[in-house]
Amino acid sequence: MDRYRPRYHFTPPHNWMNDPNGPFQLGGEYHLFYQHNPSAPEWGTIHWGHAKSTDLVNWTHLPFALAPSNGLGESHCYSGCSVVNGDEVKLFYTSIGEGERNATSGAQQWTAGAVAGDLLSWRKPGDDNPALTSELHGETRITEWRDPYVWKEQDGWRMLLGGIEGEKGCGMIYRSDDLKNWSYKGIFYKGEEWIWECPHLFRFGEDKAVLFYSPSGPVRYVSGTFHEDRLTDVKKHGTVDGGGWEGYYASTGFADENGRRILLGWAPEGRGENFPERLDWAGTLALPRVVDLKPNGALAMTPVPELESLRDECRRSFAKLSIGQESINACVRSTSFECVVDVDRRSLEGGQLTVSVFASPCGSERTDVRLDLAANTVVIDRLQSSLFPNVNKKPVEATLPPADGAETLRLRIFADQSIIEVFADDETCLTARVYPSLADSSGIELRSSGALADCQVEIWEMKAAELK
Repeated sequence: MDRYRPRYHFTPPHNWMNDPNGPFQLGGEYHLFYQHNPSAPEWGTIHWGHAKSTDLVNWTHLPFALAPSNGLGESHCYSGCSVVNGDEVKLFYTSIGEGERNATSGAQQWTAGAVAGDLLSWRKPGDDNPALTSELHGETRITEWRDPYVWKEQDGWRMLLGGIEGEKGCGMIYRSDDLKNWSYKGIFYKGEEWIWECPHLFRFGEDKAVLFYSPSGPVRYVSGTFHEDRLTDVKKHGTVDGGGWEGYYASTGFADENGRRILLGWAPEGRGENFPERLDWAGTLALPRVVDLKPNGALAMTPVPELESLRDECRRSFAKLSIGQESINACVRSTSFECVVDVDRRSLEGGQLTVSVFASPCGSERTDVRLDLAANTVVIDRLQSSLFPNVNKKPVEATLPPADGAETLRLRIFADQSIIEVFADDETCLTARVYPSLADSSGIELRSSGALADCQVEIWEMKAAELK
């Protein structure tokens, strides 16, 4: 058994995976695509992998959906989206070739459709491709133009694309009546970063919107008002996940048939030169998140509740626990679990609460999830996470959300073989990859600095999801 392959996070059956692409739900069934190299566990010859699910937890792998059309000058099928229009499903993606068709200045946007409604067979109509070229922009020069995201407004279809204009990353917006003929409507929103990738949008109510983008750094969002094909009246600039591009990147989202807004993101592999395992796969997805918009413009993000179906018997429960500087062993040894800690904010004032996971009995390895109310931060500290010398051990950190008078702070930790995800009060999120080197690094311990921390703790070992 591969000790680092996650048991309940989505992974490819083999070889390379990066960005999630085009998720949708139709007839109660979820479909997921992803960037995939079917030939090696490294980036290259990018196809679209494909899987389906009834619950966003257990998945069935399907034949890849898109492959580069070499005869048409295509080398890679970069990221994109799906569009459900009645019973019809279309895919939009960035087509990359060699020479003049390069990713920097020669990208094109292509489309593919399901053949006779069969979601296992996809065809790229010659008459419809390319669907968009950079000539649409006139004299405006756009580079690194990629990653279409399409949705429907009352007066027609819209498409967002990321790129660089005037040396700044931005999202461009386009309009169509028929998903075939597109017109350029201008810059939807421009940032201060050097590049924008994977832009996508969630709509809330009549005119509220949240724009997501990946700027070769932590995934960001901007909440505001959708007005005349622009994002205006901005309420908040925020970070989706403090893990950064090495922990959580290239997010995309969709609304399911129940109206839930679901967010997906890629967690890259972080192997170093001295990593002893030769894996035949690379890349996993972070847990699907349900996203909502708070009145102050911030995002609420929670793991999809379907994950609770994987909880085994409650292995350990502490109804009231006073945690001091001496470590408390949770008496659970597991590398795939969920841990929920409800801590009394008043008891932790001025101190730190640490939950150590992947801890070895000898104490030489552990990963610390540290809550610091004085600094108003949550940290995944990997400094002692592994004895492998070149594995990334940089701590990742995020700011806690405002308490807003709440006496309790909830910390949810999901650990799964080589990935850790942390949710603080369902707003602040952190994702990190961790590769313990010792076979017995599977302990869970709790401790506090300063005064005793009053907590309630529940730990469930997680059953493996079905990945057929």
